[in-house]
Amino acid sequence: MDNPWRDDDFSASSACEVAPYEILDPERLAAESSDLQTFTKSIAELPYDPESWLLRARCLRLLGFPELALGDAYKARLLVEASQERSSPLGKKAFLALCDKTRLQHETDPRLAAWKHLVSTTALLEKRVVAELQELELQVWSELMEGLMASNACSDYLTLSQEAVLRFPQDAVFPSEVLNAKSWFKQRDDILREQVDAGEMSEEKMQATLHNGGVYPVAYLWMQEDFVSREDSFLDRCKKEFSVRSTNSTVSRSAIRDLDAEDDAPSSGDVLGAFATKGIALADTVLVDSTVAGVTSSAERCPTCCGRITEEILNDCCSVPYCSPDCSKTALDTFHASVCGKDFGFLTSAAESAELTTDLSLDSVLLLRVLALSMQEPTLHPLKTSLLNRLTPTYKNDELIIFNFPDHIVTPIRVLGELGIDVFANAAYDTWVLHTIRCRLQNNKHGQTLDGFPGTAVNPLYSMFNHSCAPNVDWEHGDSNSTLRMFALRDVEEGEELFISYIRPLTMDYAERQESLLPWLGMECECEQCKAERPPTEA
Repeated sequence: MDNPWRDDDFSASSACEVAPYEILDPERLAAESSDLQTFTKSIAELPYDPESWLLRARCLRLLGFPELALGDAYKARLLVEASQERSSPLGKKAFLALCDKTRLQHETDPRLAAWKHLVSTTALLEKRVVAELQELELQVWSELMEGLMASNACSDYLTLSQEAVLRFPQDAVFPSEVLNAKSWFKQRDDILREQVDAGEMSEEKMQATLHNGGVYPVAYLWMQEDFVSREDSFLDRCKKEFSVRSTNSTVSRSAIRDLDAEDDAPSSGDVLGAFATKGIALADTVLVDSTVAGVTSSAERCPTCCGRITEEILNDCCSVPYCSPDCSKTALDTFHASVCGKDFGFLTSAAESAELTTDLSLDSVLLLRVLALSMQEPTLHPLKTSLLNRLTPTYKNDELIIFNFPDHIVTPIRVLGELGIDVFANAAYDTWVLHTIRCRLQNNKHGQTLDGFPGTAVNPLYSMFNHSCAPNVDWEHGDSNSTLRMFALRDVEEGEELFISYIRPLTMDYAERQESLLPWLGMECECEQCKAERPPTEA
């Protein structure tokens, strides 16, 4: 966040329905972005100082990024609570950081010179810090509620405000927060119920909307250029992977988003696509794509391929079973070292109750797998690692992505801690990185049901195929595992781009397809079929 901003493309993620976000005027925007860089540097210098995290949380919320503000505010809360106890290593670090900061402020700030005697001894300094912590805790909880409102997380706002009343019974403000939250929750419930009664929304979608918030997917303005683009060296690596998995296709840059380009013109953009390297006949296999980023609700399937385990294959390091020696070796070469011996029962037990492939508990297990994979490339930033760098997010999108406090803030931070990553000192896994990973997974994962068990997966080469409403390729996987087989739906000529359909069924009409595709594409579909079927008023 301390990188220079690309101010010309500012876009907030906040989607608050009760108090819509208003973009700051240029002067205020410049001031807040400058403060953001200052607070980020302060965190780098004193990562266990809760006040710095709180100040940056406020700044991020004012800039219109409540999902990031909540991450910082929650870290501030963890530090405050740990330092109040002072029994854990984290608590000792946080309390010491506050003591050092408070002492330095009284020694160097002329405005505090008159109160220097209040920190003149260790006992007095600690007494001062304890008092500051009490005030900080109230501010942290207030900031969490502000962030939940700004991220449209009505249900979480209600839950947290009720917890605050119990935690701070003497506070006069938090009871009014409960009343506000209840009123908002009822208003949303009434509106959604009307849509259900009118047949405009299913009961399932109503409950998901009622109990989750939402934010807009955005490319954060401090992201380096190579976090949002793919270099030629990366493209070369993908081509090598294709050559192993396919005898008739490869990956190259696609002109599909170059709306003004000639049909056969090569693209200079960042959209990749799959292309036929020779003629492909109807029903021929195009690609066989296995994955190490697949999960299911069953704890009894292979951790690598999600396949059935008929004969347990064990590694020397632990008792985790695999379905084959190949899967065992793949796990050792990729994700297993990061998770071996660590307890993620809080994730897997929740996932075991999943009934749908879209269950957020499955997404959390998938996030764990992707983070474990990224840790095996320690010299690279997580967003530049092999799997994540190939996944394209959707940013030009008016569709909200689901957001809630437990699944998108609390759980990822706990996962990182279990993986041994210091969420306070390691900026490579800051909340904006986690949220960007979530956006990329959301746009590239696919559901899978194996022997009745729901799951989700990201297949590394499947994600290279672009969409068409008249696809020339389809994909399938059986009940056996998460490996995908791509096959031709018609004869394909050499050099032709290979397309799949991101939606089902293929029989949807033009309007239905456009509505269904918006979350994927972030724009109207411009495939040849949609161009041909577009109503005259839109052409």
